[in-house]
Amino acid sequence: MKTPIIHQFIGKSTYNGERIYIDKALLTQAGFIPGTRFRTVTSTENNKIEFTVDHEGANKVSKKVRNQNSIPVIDKTGIDIKGALKDCAHIKVTFVEGRVIIEGLKNTATILKENKHCTSDGELKTISFCAGTGISSQCLIEAGFKEIASVEWNPKEGSEHKFSDIYVRNHPESIMFNLPMQLLDPNDLPYADVWVATLDCTDFSKASNGTKKEFQTMHLFMHLMRLFWGKEQSERPVSILFENVGEFEKVAGVSLELCLKEEGFSVTRTKIDSLDYGSRTKRERFFMVASIFEGFCFPEPTGRNKNSIEEDGVLSIDELEWITPDESDTLKYFLTREDKGITHNHYMTMFDISKDAYVGTITKSHHKIQPENWIKHPTIPNNFAYLKGNHIRALHGISEDYYLGDSNKLVVESIGQSVCLQTFKAIAQRLYKFLLKNLNSLMKRDQENIHTNNHFHKNLITDDIFTIEDSGQLAML
Repeated sequence: MKTPIIHQFIGKSTYNGERIYIDKALLTQAGFIPGTRFRTVTSTENNKIEFTVDHEGANKVSKKVRNQNSIPVIDKTGIDIKGALKDCAHIKVTFVEGRVIIEGLKNTATILKENKHCTSDGELKTISFCAGTGISSQCLIEAGFKEIASVEWNPKEGSEHKFSDIYVRNHPESIMFNLPMQLLDPNDLPYADVWVATLDCTDFSKASNGTKKEFQTMHLFMHLMRLFWGKEQSERPVSILFENVGEFEKVAGVSLELCLKEEGFSVTRTKIDSLDYGSRTKRERFFMVASIFEGFCFPEPTGRNKNSIEEDGVLSIDELEWITPDESDTLKYFLTREDKGITHNHYMTMFDISKDAYVGTITKSHHKIQPENWIKHPTIPNNFAYLKGNHIRALHGISEDYYLGDSNKLVVESIGQSVCLQTFKAIAQRLYKFLLKNLNSLMKRDQENIHTNNHFHKNLITDDIFTIEDSGQLAML
């Protein structure tokens, strides 16, 4: 039967862990009244200290007067206390009958640094949450990571496996969790060095302004932390990479940052315009990297493209399908309408690929009637073209070998719901190099410690031999 808890609280050890000082009237209920003797047992392995009432104990409960009342005080110092609480960020103090139990709590970053060892081949594993068709996973793989698992669930009834099926075809060696994140068990997730959270943005995005929000996915960031906390500290990732729309930062981003900082992680966040990294489509996104190591910096912009889309051979005038307003009622309507105050997704933006170096943001709804990103013919008046899946693939720089679906609709959705390659690749490459460098430093530290300990033990053995010989010589004399 579990011993009932009288009182429990979180505190901090004082004097760098050398001293435990408790002055609470509630100590009396646990049997620690002034003058009571107790014994102390410490465990450096478990970061634990226990004070147990013992009439023959070497320690005694003292007291202090507060508001004319006598308050029991436990004041204990010593090397054994310091050893038990070494590197602990907090202490959890529990009062039970006849005992006070102090548990030293290390944050996740400290524990991972103590236990993490980088393999000599530099293999760093990832798990992707809301992985989509795996475009972001491909960026990670090309940066040097090894994707071992992914989570992908489309909340639309009847389409739960729409993107996960495509992901599996592209990444057959990765474990696929095709179920909602709230149903995931943290113990089912294999260990990965990095978690990549490109969480669904529907409930945060400007694109859904003016439409009915169903809030089907806003809770995902909370389930990500549930999974994080559900893992043993030594099994948690050393870094988490987040990508989402800018509106994600205000609530979810700040909440995640606070949670991870409490775990000892260093957090860096920013907003990036994909055009500054050479993208052919404009996409502004929020990025955040949390790591057990300090000093991560996002990559510097590589610069915007100066040449037109056609000039650089990305798309040509001849491969687009040109129509007139008389052939499309949607095109005619948005060309002639005067009011501009509808919603984000209903603005017509014209581009000329013979002059423009990029087009606007392409969303997963591009295949519908949304009239954004029309192309006007550079020389023939009243001729326009609408970008299809193969054109969008070329603009994003996605290889023809990467499967995105068997229909134009599915190709557009697969790209529109994913990350921007240029920015994500640059960040993935920077993160891989950053983690590898720091993990190798830990490995070097461990090797040096092993060498030092071996040298120390060797000297001890040598010293013992000389002592024995000297003793024998003295005995002979």
